[in-house]
Amino acid sequence: MDSSAQTPAARRTAAAALVALMAFSLALAACTPGASPSLAPAGTSTLATGVRGIVLAGPTCPVERPNESACVRPVSGATVLALDSAGGEAGRAVSDSTGAYFLRLPPGSYEIVPQAVPGLMGVAPATAVTVTAGAPLQLDLQYDTGIR
Repeated sequence: MDSSAQTPAARRTAAAALVALMAFSLALAACTPGASPSLAPAGTSTLATGVRGIVLAGPTCPVERPNESACVRPVSGATVLALDSAGGEAGRAVSDSTGAYFLRLPPGSYEIVPQAVPGLMGVAPATAVTVTAGAPLQLDLQYDTGIR
């Protein structure tokens, strides 16, 4: 339709719709990860603070020999909790297909508590950690497969 044939009211409605679409697009862009302002003091990064590691299960072979690769495999879907000093849940992560997990935590003292995984015996032991500002603390966890 030719814009000269539109009524002034139709042109205003079209302009309002265009403005609303642009406002929605800007609001959506502001919601993208990493776009929000940080509440951390200047010079610190809360995104890199916490505990990370690999969740492994082993042994996966009945006999482990010197100079051979370790008899372990990554555990996908393992839930790892971080408890604060009062015993409340401060964070939760689930390991990915490579066994990797990352708990975003502010600096402080925590107990890292791996949860039971179906098909594996027992649970990796709970571990007390102290998270400091800066790079995350590395804590690898190992579950027992029961193979002997």
